Amino acid sequence: MSYNHIITNLPIHKAALNDDWESVAQIFENEPELMTKPINYLGETPLMIAVGTNTSHSFVKQLVDRIISVGAADQLFLTSSSGDNPLHRAAKIGNMIDAMILVEQNRDMAQAPDANGYTPLTLAACHRNKSTLRYLLKVTRELLPEEEGSSLYTGVAGGDLITLTIQAGFLAPSIKDLHDIKVNDYLSKLLTKCICTRVLEKVDHDLTWKILGSATSAAVQYGTPQVIEECIKTYPDIIWYTGKGFHLSLEAITQRQEQVYNVIWRSSIHNVSQANLIDPKEKENSLHKAAKLAPPHRLNIVTGAALQLQRELQWYKEVENLVEPSYKQALNKNKKTPKETFIEEHKDLLDEAQQWMKDTASSCTVVAALIITMAFAGAFTLPGGNEEDGKPLFLNKGTFMLFIISDAIALFSSTASVLMFLGILTARFSHDDFLYNLPKRMTIGLVSFFVSLAATMIAFSATLVLVLEHKVSWITAPLVVVTCIPVGLFAWLQFPLLIELVYSTYGPSIFRQKKD
Repeated sequence: MSYNHIITNLPIHKAALNDDWESVAQIFENEPELMTKPINYLGETPLMIAVGTNTSHSFVKQLVDRIISVGAADQLFLTSSSGDNPLHRAAKIGNMIDAMILVEQNRDMAQAPDANGYTPLTLAACHRNKSTLRYLLKVTRELLPEEEGSSLYTGVAGGDLITLTIQAGFLAPSIKDLHDIKVNDYLSKLLTKCICTRVLEKVDHDLTWKILGSATSAAVQYGTPQVIEECIKTYPDIIWYTGKGFHLSLEAITQRQEQVYNVIWRSSIHNVSQANLIDPKEKENSLHKAAKLAPPHRLNIVTGAALQLQRELQWYKEVENLVEPSYKQALNKNKKTPKETFIEEHKDLLDEAQQWMKDTASSCTVVAALIITMAFAGAFTLPGGNEEDGKPLFLNKGTFMLFIISDAIALFSSTASVLMFLGILTARFSHDDFLYNLPKRMTIGLVSFFVSLAATMIAFSATLVLVLEHKVSWITAPLVVVTCIPVGLFAWLQFPLLIELVYSTYGPSIFRQKKD
């Protein structure tokens, strides 16, 4: 397919990506044959491209209706150069809305195999798209074209479907200044858009590919998603650029640029294909790239070896959810699976994370144990002593009740803190423990430790007020101020770590793409 043909049809390509039917309605009215002709290097029609976005549902509906109205229903399911038709694409990415539109026109296409022999049903199962799988199961007929007379749920076809469903995990349990940033983003987008527009005016494929490809490759390396976004909007096929011998999505994973990867994922009509790309030189898939140790400048964006290892595990798990199940056991050039690569690459980081966890837990355990001792002793040596009948002398004073409650809270929370830190010290410290278990224990331990420290200082202040208030009436206010100092120091020193722990463990995932 010629470069001029692709440039000529860029408005249609962009309209399909952006769900903009109005901008191309007149074009299709004048030249209806363009509705079913390939418009990019992969031989894809506007319908295939729009279905692949999983967002251009209005465009798909109106395009299908227009194709039917001109009597070209037999061209709805034209295949691309990769052997996919629009329904195969919908099944791969979990686009149930457009799958329903297509199946309504020809239910038999729900059984049509692609170039690899996979039907939409098996593709939906393989790519873990539950809603689409349920829909296709409901509409697919009993007979399969390859095995006449057999049921979907029996024989080889049924066994293959069950195997794919299990492999896909269906049967397993769910395991600077803001203004400056906005201005810089706007300027970057504006500059990139101007450059891209000028490049396209040259009508030279090699020049376009070289300039925009270099820009996108550098944007991946340095983490500037706005440049990637503008380049893809201007020339969508640039997403297949291979500047360093492998594709941009693999480079984004290698460089740990989650924002860049999110842009590539959202912008690509082939997001499933992007997740399953392979580096031909190293024979590594996306999961192998995620298993490699992150570059130092990306590794150090979080504090401490433990959180760094957790971040690496999060990357690995996120990419693992995107690739085909078979990729998890694939071997690279060194005959290693992604999991083996991860263990080998992160051996030193695991040792550092283990030492960091142990040192932090040991230090906090000592202090928490001292608080337990003081709180326990305070319960039996009450301020002011007891009367002859054993009742506390200050029992009827509100400050005394404050002391009792604070002392109890200090005892219970410090005990919980010690138990959490002991749980860390006695852990086996495997890689997977750093994903959730150990950070959770550290978070609970630090929160309990902070509560016990604050309660201890309140109990101490209450004791002084009880003893001295009848002689020094103004003592309460200064004591409150002094009490806040150690608590404030602890918060100032440890809260950044605690907040980072909570956000990293319980915050949003790295990737935010839509999947049904």
